Amino acid sequence: MKHFNAVILAGGSGTRLWPLSTPSFPKQFLPLPSGHSMIQETLERVAPLVTPEQSWVVTGKSMAPLVEEHLPTLHPDHILREPMGRNSAPAIAWIAATIAKKDPEAIIAIFSADAVITHVESLRQTLYLAYELAEQGKLVTIGIKPTHPETGYGYIRFAQEVSQGYGYQAFQAERFVEKPDLVTAQSYLQDGHYVWNAGIFIWSVKAILAEFEIHLPEMAQQIQAIVDPAHAGDENIKLEAIWPTLQPISIDYGILEKTTNLIVIPANLGWNDVGNWEQYGALFPADEQGIRTVGSHRGIGSQNIIVYNNTQRRIYTIGLEDTIVVETDEMTVICHKSHVQRVKELAEQYQKERK
Repeated sequence: MKHFNAVILAGGSGTRLWPLSTPSFPKQFLPLPSGHSMIQETLERVAPLVTPEQSWVVTGKSMAPLVEEHLPTLHPDHILREPMGRNSAPAIAWIAATIAKKDPEAIIAIFSADAVITHVESLRQTLYLAYELAEQGKLVTIGIKPTHPETGYGYIRFAQEVSQGYGYQAFQAERFVEKPDLVTAQSYLQDGHYVWNAGIFIWSVKAILAEFEIHLPEMAQQIQAIVDPAHAGDENIKLEAIWPTLQPISIDYGILEKTTNLIVIPANLGWNDVGNWEQYGALFPADEQGIRTVGSHRGIGSQNIIVYNNTQRRIYTIGLEDTIVVETDEMTVICHKSHVQRVKELAEQYQKERK
């Protein structure tokens, strides 16, 4: 796999993990039980497969210093700094065109910086199969075998088998579907041909750039103008001028829902999107009452709660159930688990009030 490159997309803000995750310190930099951050573990999973010269991050300009701090082995030139968020399609086009200049035969694997994968060896085996398919010009995604009828994820339906190897099968992707309601999610689980869309993609730079030429031709031209400016030394000038004009669109909407060249490898990777406080809290061990605690906490008669306290203060709870308590130096957030997705609303309200 000498042409293999690992790309981490690290531009998200993680508002559902507010107030711990903030625009200046988003969730990909939060600590995991291992003591490492999510972005550190993301690179560690694939580090045996790539050299430092084949490791890349795309992030916001303001977050680049945090990336450098968390990934000190990464070459500063391999951190692409977006002037502003423009969703995943522009980020992927930019990194693909940048890597293509160094290695036109490159195959890139794209990972989100803010997910947890516990079955690391399984991930690597799927990447071996994905690499071989990418060499054949295929676009590949690793889909997560659903373990329950989740309504918070997008799904991909797959059809006939096209290849197998390394203990895994690869299938032709049939269609993408949006986050379903519970009844629909249950039907997907029973169908057996649906996987969660985890945002893990593997393809050659040639293949993905060709797809941009077909489906997002204006963006393809704009990105090419950034990476190949008319005059040497004008890269940053072009970037600052062109980037704000790029269409903000996801790779799913822009390319993958339109292409007929997408292959899915279903896998059980122990994947956790860590998209809210319940998922983040579940990473930490629970006691007999289902209480998960980080920091100082004492309780009586509570069960199935998460207490995250990064202050010197003590938190005391009595008789709480299915509740999340987050204590920071600035504020306290208390939320019932059934409303955990609404933390994002609080975060957005807080940002508006500060302006």
